Amino acid sequence: MNAQHVSTGAGTGLHRNPTVALGRPKKEIVVRRLKAGDLPAVEAHLLALESSGRHNRFHALLGDDAIRGYIGRIDFERMILTGAFDEETGRLVGLAEAHLDAATSPLRAEVSVSVLASHRGHGIGRLLTAVALDDAAARGTRRADFYFQIGNRAVARLVRDLGAPIATAPGFASLALPLGTPSLH
Repeated sequence: MNAQHVSTGAGTGLHRNPTVALGRPKKEIVVRRLKAGDLPAVEAHLLALESSGRHNRFHALLGDDAIRGYIGRIDFERMILTGAFDEETGRLVGLAEAHLDAATSPLRAEVSVSVLASHRGHGIGRLLTAVALDDAAARGTRRADFYFQIGNRAVARLVRDLGAPIATAPGFASLALPLGTPSLH
């Protein structure tokens, strides 16, 4: 995926085309697929998440060393990383991770999204989710899974907009989204 410049704002629904403006402009964002050379930016992004952001992303409050260990285990054959960069600062402010169940012919992907607190509420998570789902579908993935804590209202709104049923368990919720369905259009 080539870098694409996007103006973000409060939008509705997921947008398949990342060149679409998501409402009134708030921040200029560059969205692109990440490579191994981007791992320092990914590490800096995850380390910059506040404690609730880390807890929402990893379902646990991870320390810096655990996050560094996670970065060291990233396998680009089985993971699609998409980043949203603040054009003004060059900082990675949002990250979508599609963890594929297989390097070739993946059937499922677990999707995770994180956005720095300073950039939340502008549609970046929505945009990253749409791009991650498109990229996973292009790799042949047939289903995307989302797992989130019940109290994570931002992710709850986002997955509710996907249109698939949400399953709940004490403290957690999940959604299994068939890819290539009208709910993504």
